[in-house]
Amino acid sequence: MEIDLTNLKKAVGSLEQAIRLYSDRGDEHELRLALRDSAIQRFEYTYELAWKAMKRWLSYNESPEAAEPVYSRKELFRLAARRAIIKDPLRWFTYHEARNISAHTYNEAKAKQVFEAANGIVEDVNYLIKRLETKND
Repeated sequence: MEIDLTNLKKAVGSLEQAIRLYSDRGDEHELRLALRDSAIQRFEYTYELAWKAMKRWLSYNESPEAAEPVYSRKELFRLAARRAIIKDPLRWFTYHEARNISAHTYNEAKAKQVFEAANGIVEDVNYLIKRLETKND
């Protein structure tokens, strides 16, 4: 079964745009903070769409007899790496932790930590998309 990647592609594009705008703003401190917050929000939904795409692909391709296999997030990321749809499950563990931080806590140090994860996830989601497109049937 083919997985529709349209929303994931839009989400990662939107995240890339927010990060680029943040980087382009130099000394405009208040605007940079607003753009960082925007990137964090975009990271949150990009991450959610990405892990759900992994789960769908694995449920369709890994375990055909089970309509909806249940994986812990870490298990999901490890299996996705073994099936070569992501490179490094440890990076995805970091994104998961950052997503949890952004959902439950907000302070300057945590915002910086989540923004760093947002920067990293762009490359990994683009890789995931390419791999899923290659294996999408």
